Amino acid sequence: MKLIVFLVLLAILAIAELIFYRRHALDDLTLNVSFSKPVAGFGEVIEVIEVAENNKKLPLPFVILKFESPTSLEFLDMTNSTLSDLVYREDMLTMKPNSRHTRRIKVKCVKRGYYSFVRVNLTTSDILLMEKITRTFDNDAGITILPELVPLPDLRTLLSITFSDIVQRRTLLTDPFSFAGIREYQPWDPMRSINWTATAKAGDFMVNQNASTSTKQVSIFLNLEFYNSKESQALLEKSISLAYSYTYELNSLGIPSQIFTNGKDAITGSTVIDSLASDNSDNIRRGLALARIDISAGVIPFAELVDEFLPSTGANDYIVVISPKYDTTFRPILLNLKRKRPSLLWVWPCYHTTALPEIEPELRSDFMRWEVKGNDR
Repeated sequence: MKLIVFLVLLAILAIAELIFYRRHALDDLTLNVSFSKPVAGFGEVIEVIEVAENNKKLPLPFVILKFESPTSLEFLDMTNSTLSDLVYREDMLTMKPNSRHTRRIKVKCVKRGYYSFVRVNLTTSDILLMEKITRTFDNDAGITILPELVPLPDLRTLLSITFSDIVQRRTLLTDPFSFAGIREYQPWDPMRSINWTATAKAGDFMVNQNASTSTKQVSIFLNLEFYNSKESQALLEKSISLAYSYTYELNSLGIPSQIFTNGKDAITGSTVIDSLASDNSDNIRRGLALARIDISAGVIPFAELVDEFLPSTGANDYIVVISPKYDTTFRPILLNLKRKRPSLLWVWPCYHTTALPEIEPELRSDFMRWEVKGNDR
């Protein structure tokens, strides 16, 4: 009889404990997942920071923190992580009364874009582990990963072509008596521009910059229309990186540039247009604009982009079109563009194994093949 009474009392206590935990286990409990910085460079290692707080006197025997992360963030330690189309992360801990838990997880940024954690999940239990208790918390954490910077050697041909059009024409109108500064030597600089005194002090070749009586800028039209029937995105990503890297170098050399793309912003849904930039202080702003392009959101037709924004360019601008697409629907747009802006270059990102397309004679002298490694899987 005593055993029965004991078991009944034990059952009553267990039920009371379970009811109490159902009602109060999640009281004064907070969970937040954030990034160590809001903007990161491609390939940079940052931290995902988990913070859980139990602001009450009731202990929690275990807590499981869960969140989903895009594969664009590569966890350096995949313990407690499952990989599929997303990375599913689970971390387990015990929380004492009035305790705080912080965990820092290192991740590598392997793809440009805007990413956020809008919801995080927490699961706990009663002391007797009879029932799991779960809550989903709203979360507000976002990070922008800048596009990959193309190595300078891979840009030399494009920069040389640009300089042959801009610098040589500008030289005719350069005031040799107006000094604009000193910068590092580039392969396309003439030997007569070397400042030997500054070179001796810097330990590297430095050149004089003379002011010009005429300003010429570069206007870039970035076409992100799909270039094959599989709707592959690899070359589109390379094109975004090329546009960012190209303008990055132009800014470092003091050459004004602007970008018009038919890609859409991942947050606003509007077409990504970046206004005139002329120095390194504009690089982050432009990088953020290009990083937030969502290719999967679709694009406006390239012809519409040109019709709308070509009037925003100067009559003497050097027009650079970056487009992996090259079919018979695209090239007539270029021909029409060249008639309006003769100073034009079409940069065609492609793979080493891709055959050269048939190009109209009017475009052959204004065409540049830009090869990248890889293929469309």
